[in-house]
Amino acid sequence: MKTEVSYYDQPKYAKYTIYFGISLIFLAMLKHLWYRIHDRLKISSNSSNYFSAFVDVTTSYCRFLGYKQVPPILCTIFGLPANFGSLLFMMASTLYLGLYCFVPHFWYRGCGGFGSPPLAIRAGLMATALTPFIYVLAGKSNAITLLTGISYEKLNSAHQFLGLASLVLSIVHVVPYIYQGLAEYGAASMRVQMTTAFYYMSGIPPLIFLGLLCLLSNKWIRRQCYEGFVSFHWLLGIAYFATLVWHINWGLNAQNYMWGALAFWMSQLGYRALVKTAFRPNALFLRPRIAYLTRSGPEAFLVEIPNSKVSCKPGQHCYLRFFGSRFLDNHPFSVATIPDEETPDMKFLVIPKKGLTRKLHKELVDNVSTRKKVYIDGPYGGSVRDETSFEKVVLVSTGSGISAVLPFLIKLANHVSSCRANGVKFITQKVHFIWIIRYEHDLSWFEKEIFDSLRKAEDIIEVNIYVCRKESDTNSIASKQESDVVRETKQDVIYMRPDIKSVIKAATLLLGKRTMIVSSGSDSMKRTVSRVASSLQARVFNGDVNNQGIEEVYLHTESFGW
Repeated sequence: MKTEVSYYDQPKYAKYTIYFGISLIFLAMLKHLWYRIHDRLKISSNSSNYFSAFVDVTTSYCRFLGYKQVPPILCTIFGLPANFGSLLFMMASTLYLGLYCFVPHFWYRGCGGFGSPPLAIRAGLMATALTPFIYVLAGKSNAITLLTGISYEKLNSAHQFLGLASLVLSIVHVVPYIYQGLAEYGAASMRVQMTTAFYYMSGIPPLIFLGLLCLLSNKWIRRQCYEGFVSFHWLLGIAYFATLVWHINWGLNAQNYMWGALAFWMSQLGYRALVKTAFRPNALFLRPRIAYLTRSGPEAFLVEIPNSKVSCKPGQHCYLRFFGSRFLDNHPFSVATIPDEETPDMKFLVIPKKGLTRKLHKELVDNVSTRKKVYIDGPYGGSVRDETSFEKVVLVSTGSGISAVLPFLIKLANHVSSCRANGVKFITQKVHFIWIIRYEHDLSWFEKEIFDSLRKAEDIIEVNIYVCRKESDTNSIASKQESDVVRETKQDVIYMRPDIKSVIKAATLLLGKRTMIVSSGSDSMKRTVSRVASSLQARVFNGDVNNQGIEEVYLHTESFGW
């Protein structure tokens, strides 16, 4: 049995684990490249061919499944991703890792004297091979995002899944040693080995640290104490890495996977520091920017950073670190504007919850400070698609989710206005903007931006703002003096609590040749939009039957629930 399962042949299991991960990344990279090329071709010629039609139909079948939603109760209990596409990825990866680990025989050797159990060795090597992917996915600026265009917050579910997969493989790595040791030598001998043998002693700390990393990454824990979670997660990640290197001890060259993980990790941190943060080598190197805080309604405030010199795309977000106000806290906020030459300011909408945002809001209410020094980390995220290449764009948001959706409206309005001014043809023929808010005074958040967009491209923009509660708040700033902007915008306001499914179906009743749906807001709303987007794929793959000529229905969602 020793010759049938050679100890030195075991590294192949780690290599093929790496190859599987690289294959998935390669497929995602091809999809990203296709999107980039496809959007540019549509802008330049807006024509189709047999190959693109085949890809569109194939993609629509994938989206039909991928956009479907996993029941929320299962997501809560088992920590599953919300959409079926991510769940299929996890199921396929679990099947591959499970079969590759357990199907090969033998699991054990005739006795411990013939060497380590083959099952233990291959499970340990596979767990080690997952480490580079785990640490790459941990970065806000990471190589996988660069290659695939998938933002780090959407990859977070994969990061958590791989951490859990590594934990399971690590336990599988441990169990055969304990089982065979107990069977051959007894409990007394095993107790001695656990406290004296190097590989037993060194294997316990990384297993504990990895278990804590997975356990404390629970969504409920993250929501209760996000700042503490981030700091402790970093410390545990470093401890796990160091103790795992110690445990490997140059066995079967497995340390090479750790050096690869370290190289990716350090290069990503360096890139983020030099390109995304205050270490950026420009005029503001290590210098904070000035931010102005203003109240916007009773339970919201705006953060404006004049002349930010930060280039952003629609849907992106930045992390803000306020100097002097819980300086260690680094919070993500959607960039609600598109800084450009005409309007170089960045604007963020903040709904205070607890911690930093609650402290800032209290200072603002108490007139302690409306001017803050702030460090910007970003931007990150956003859509990989070019929204100007779609004939129809549907923008849906609830409450403060407008921060992630409004920039799409602004960019499309600016694009149409610029094309008309220069006599250039543009693709987008219809933009349907839907915003659902609780109170009328919430209109004051971005009334000017909505009105300016309407002014620039009123003939192609349809605005529907649903106010769920008509009663005014006497303490609201907006209710004290109604501006001309508010009066103009109110022509699009509907006072009712809408049925989101009906609203989305009405907005997508007439689709463009290519339609893009962007949504941000409550989890229930995003689930509803995803289900509708899934059902709309039938208009693409049944195109020969309905003869509507619809080529694509693409969905982009924004969420900060990671």
